[in-house]
Amino acid sequence: MPSDHFVPQHYLRHFSSDNKRIVAATLTPYRFLGQVPIEGQCQANNFYELNTTLNQMLWCSENDIAPVLVSVIHKKDFNLHEANALKLLAVIFHMRTRKAAECAKVFPKYMAKEFIQNAMRRGELPPLPEGNVLEEVIDFSGASGFLMSQMIPCWIETQTLDCKLVESAPGVEFITSDNPVSILNQFCVDMKSLHSSVGFSKAGFQLLMPISPNLCLICYDAKVYKLGNRRDRVVRISANDVEIVNALQIQTADTSIYWHDINLRSGIERIVGHYSGLRVPLTDILRVIPCTNANEELLHLTAPSVKLPKVWDFCRYRRHIFCKPGDRREPLWTQLAQDLTNDIEHNPNPDRDIYARMENIINQYELAARR
Repeated sequence: MPSDHFVPQHYLRHFSSDNKRIVAATLTPYRFLGQVPIEGQCQANNFYELNTTLNQMLWCSENDIAPVLVSVIHKKDFNLHEANALKLLAVIFHMRTRKAAECAKVFPKYMAKEFIQNAMRRGELPPLPEGNVLEEVIDFSGASGFLMSQMIPCWIETQTLDCKLVESAPGVEFITSDNPVSILNQFCVDMKSLHSSVGFSKAGFQLLMPISPNLCLICYDAKVYKLGNRRDRVVRISANDVEIVNALQIQTADTSIYWHDINLRSGIERIVGHYSGLRVPLTDILRVIPCTNANEELLHLTAPSVKLPKVWDFCRYRRHIFCKPGDRREPLWTQLAQDLTNDIEHNPNPDRDIYARMENIINQYELAARR
């Protein structure tokens, strides 16, 4: 049975000292593993379920983006095309991990459990054999393929985000994990709403992805936040802010965290002990709210996000913000992303360039505006 890496080796190698081994620890409970082979990390047998199209797409994206990642890390800089490649990499990582797949299964698993339990209560299904747990016998296939179908609209939304590299202070390093992309929205943290605040299209959206022990990519809404000077593409941050970024990795990780230098073990163990209490079970993304009618309930599903454990210094609010928490960042751009997704679904021609599709849709907008 083939083994699929849901976090590719080319990414993890940037956190290795010899290109083959990486320092690892598991969380919940914490266990230090020491230096382990990279090839054995972030993988599962037949994870993509022999989906040839999905495997081919991921293989092609890795071949195209891996050299860009090497170049950006080497020169600590990027151009427009490299920025778009990094944004695409972040979106792919956000969608392709085991934790992402399990998040996508939370709602259907809950519905299946309710259906089966009700059927057993009515006598329409026999009880489970002794020793079996219902949650353990329910699973769904195709989650990764479904998630990757959402990749294009999310990547389109990142085009309205600025991005920079934050560089760690001397003596401290970024860690990474088996789910390396953290998303949050500190602008909406106090918003009281059933709607999710961490959608890629929302005002105040933020995304962080460590790309090396010393560099972390951050994509952010420049209408809400300010990072360094406007023309800076790299911003040096303090040891305190590096700790906060690492705290986000501890929250977002599925089971494991990784880092570069084994001598940092005591420092990593300290922050794991300090911030692991912020980790929440995947099932918490689904809330069951009782209704006045005893036979009804409201199901509220939210996107998983991380919490800032304390205020950081490098990402500050702008002096003048002209949007409100919960607003769409660029509503017309969101409409373009949706129309592009619909176009691909109704005209799935792999030879049709995505930019040509976008240009055609924009031309339709202009034509409609003239009428």
